[in-house]
This record gives sequence, structure tokens and C-alpha cells, in this order.
Amino acid sequence: MPTSPLQRGVWFNEQLAALGPAYTVAVTVDLRGRADVDRLARACTLLARSHPLLTAACRNLDGLPWLAVGAHPLVLDVAAVTGGTVRDRVDQAVRTRFDLSAGPLARVRWLAVGADHGVLVLAAHHLIVDGQSKEILLHKLADHYRSDAATGPAADPSPPGGGPTTPGCRTPSGGAVAAATEYWWRNPPRPVDLHPGGGPRPADTVVRALARRTRTRLAEAADEWGVTRFEVLLTVLLGCLARDDGPTCVAIEMSVRSPAEAGLTGMYVNELPLAVPTPPGGSFAATLATVRARLRELYAHRTVPLATCRPGSRPFLATAPVSVSYRRIAPDPLFDGLTAEVDWSAGNGVARNDLHVVIADGDRTHVTFQFPSSPGARHRADALIDRFLAVLDRSLTAPQAALVRPSEVPPPWT
Repeated sequence: MPTSPLQRGVWFNEQLAALGPAYTVAVTVDLRGRADVDRLARACTLLARSHPLLTAACRNLDGLPWLAVGAHPLVLDVAAVTGGTVRDRVDQAVRTRFDLSAGPLARVRWLAVGADHGVLVLAAHHLIVDGQSKEILLHKLADHYRSDAATGPAADPSPPGGGPTTPGCRTPSGGAVAAATEYWWRNPPRPVDLHPGGGPRPADTVVRALARRTRTRLAEAADEWGVTRFEVLLTVLLGCLARDDGPTCVAIEMSVRSPAEAGLTGMYVNELPLAVPTPPGGSFAATLATVRARLRELYAHRTVPLATCRPGSRPFLATAPVSVSYRRIAPDPLFDGLTAEVDWSAGNGVARNDLHVVIADGDRTHVTFQFPSSPGARHRADALIDRFLAVLDRSLTAPQAALVRPSEVPPPWT
């Protein structure tokens, strides 16, 4: 299968530098109850049948990457672990880099902690999955596990999740490229180059959950103001990151899925930078209106890779010092007879830029900050995420108040 322009950008970066697991996308599930490992293995086989990209390797043919679908079966790797080593084994499963040409580009591991407890790890390379793919695959795997009879699995009635036109191999039209080119000449991006040493930077993370009261008020306020929850959260984040010496720039991960591709797995995401004037002037409500307008303007060019319309540029590991990923998360999947606790933001241990913010918005809303590990970095990240939550509460209560108060000293951040 051919690759899309977005996939070729990722592949190019992998050839250029040793990035380790920087492009590994993973989800983990803590399962309590007596799991049937044979059923899990059969569910993996059916999952690969309905989403054949999970069986691919990536081959270099005449200088371009092609996906060799069917090169590897999706096999459940089973290992017994003790409670004290399960975290290390999960990290190993998530942070072991994929060999693109040799394959496979996906792995599923069952780490059996005991007879009634285990951790399921699903990891794949970004060439074949994105953030939404994790949700699609995990729910499908749970469906296969639940429908499996004791005598074996039934035939999968669902259509394949990959074909000759997936994943996202559409080429933007000439008009779309021309419009995006004009936009980026008016709003010149400043991408973040690869780490000077060429290797991956170890990452650290901090995670906070929105209080139930805050989450309820966020949903009510977004409906009342006619905006999205993401726009509210992004405005608060931009206020917390405001600089005095120029625009605040963040990279937004945007889905390029068409409605017909809603249930397919693949790399249907394009990262584009967004710059807003700073320091934000006026009230939170006024800044929110500015951010919403800038976002809507950027959305018009979401299907065009940045390198396509910037002559002389090449793919970058990140298109801004700070990147933001927001996803609406469906309820946790139902594994028959088991209780599941899902970590949708399982980190790969590598920092792509100065700060990556992941907002998982579902039954619960979690905000994850991922950043390069260094002395004092966790303290600074804790201070920044605490500021984010405090400004969010204040802005929801008093939207006409100033987003950034002159008397406030912003938390230190690079």
C-alpha cells in the first residue's frame, strides 16, 4: 500500500535520526478478574483481520516508504510478572522501538500479574495509528473478546479497517494547497528542529484530573457560550503560557478523517501550529473569541501538510515548542466478566518538544503534561498545571475578568 504525505514525513524523520520510541502510540488496560488468555489471543487475530494495517511492515522502495500489509500476524505475547515488576514490563512494552522495515508495526502483550489480575498493552507505530485509532482498536478488541464463544470465535462480520485507499492517502487538491500556502506566508511557522544530539530526550509526565464540579461547569459554560470545551481549555492554556516578547505558539493535532473513515485506523492526524497575540488583552471571554476565530481559520487548512506548502522545508519532529492533543474519549471498553481501567495516555518515554499537553475528555477529564526530564522540570510542570487548573476555575466563574492579571507572576517554564 502507498503511504500518505503525512506518513512519509514521519518515515523521513525516522531515517534522519535515532528517535527511539518517539512515534510509538500506546494504550494500557488494567484488567481485574479471571481473563481467558486464549480468547484474548483469538480476539487479536480477528482484530488484525478487520484492521490489516496491524500486520504491516514499512519497506523502502526506490526511496519511498510503502506499507507491506500482511507481513506479520498480530500475536498476543503472554508473560507472567510480579506486582513489583509490572510497571517496568509495561514501560518495556511501550518504549521498545519498532523496526520499520523488519516489522511488525504493532504489538499486543498480556502481562499476567496473578490469576485474577493482568495488564493488557496495545502499542503501534504512528505510521499506522493515531490517537483515535487507540480507542477504535481497544473497543473492537473488547467486542471480539465478548462475542467469542467457548468453542472459538465466529467470523468477523465487520468490513476490513484498511484497504487500498487507506490510511489517508488522499492528495490535497491544488486549490487547497494554494489556499494553505497563502495562509502560511501570512502566518510563518517556526518549527522545532530535531534534538541537536540527534537522539531521543527522556520524558517525564504529570497528570491531573479535573474535579467533577469543574468538569460539569466546563460543559455547561461551553454550551452557554456557544463554543467547544477544547476552545475553552486551549484559551486557558495559552493564557498560562503567555510571553511578553512575541506571540504564543502551540501546535494543534487535528484529525483529517472524513465521515467515511470514522471507524478506520491509520495516521489521520495533521499537526499544525497556531499563533495568537500575546500577552492576551482584555477578558477571558474576549480572548476566547480570538482563539476561536484563529482556530476556525486554521481548520480550513487541516488536510494540507505544512511541508507541502512551504518550499524548502522538510518534516519536523514538532511544529511548535508546545503541542496540544485533545480527544473525546468514549466510556471504557467492556471485557466480558472483567473490570477495566484504561490509561489512554500511556507515555512512550520520549519528549518530542518542550511540552506536550494531552487532554482526554470522557467520563473523566485528565490533563497530562509531558516534557523533557531535567533537574527542576517536574516542579515547574507541577506549578504550570496547577496554574492551568486555577485559571480554568476562575475563568468559568468570571468570564469577563482578565485572563492574565498583571500582578500574577507566571510559573517558570522554558
